[in-house]
Amino acid sequence: MKLSLTRLTLIATAIAIVGVANRFAGPMVNLTNSEPTGLYLRLPGRPEQGGMVALQPLMKHVVAVPGDTVRVTSEGSYINGELWPYSGIPKATSYHPFPFGDYTMQAGQYWLLGTSSDSWDSRYIGPVPIDLIESPIRPVWTVSNGYAAAARP
Repeated sequence: MKLSLTRLTLIATAIAIVGVANRFAGPMVNLTNSEPTGLYLRLPGRPEQGGMVALQPLMKHVVAVPGDTVRVTSEGSYINGELWPYSGIPKATSYHPFPFGDYTMQAGQYWLLGTSSDSWDSRYIGPVPIDLIESPIRPVWTVSNGYAAAARP
């Protein structure tokens, strides 16, 4: 019984530490399939194209920044004329995609995509305003989600 209580205490402590770490600068943990599961590091600064960001409470890749053009099609999101990998709209989805067409990201707007075809991202919600972005992040140690490779230090 004491071992079970100790084990339960350790699990509760680990969950509490992860919860606190996810609220402030420094390490954060992703347990969703939207991006590779693992440990990420929150970074100071503004989002950059090709980087990743933590939303509240999601994380996605920044694929277009203010001034970039995005063409939304059923095949996927074309960023400045190039198709972003795994950005197509799955045929079996019950979600309604963002209206197909051409868009230019305005000041404070970002086009965010996950690496999983099932990711809830700009394919469905369109440009994301800067005030919904919590912080830039960088993968530290992750496990592949079947779409993106794992990251190792």
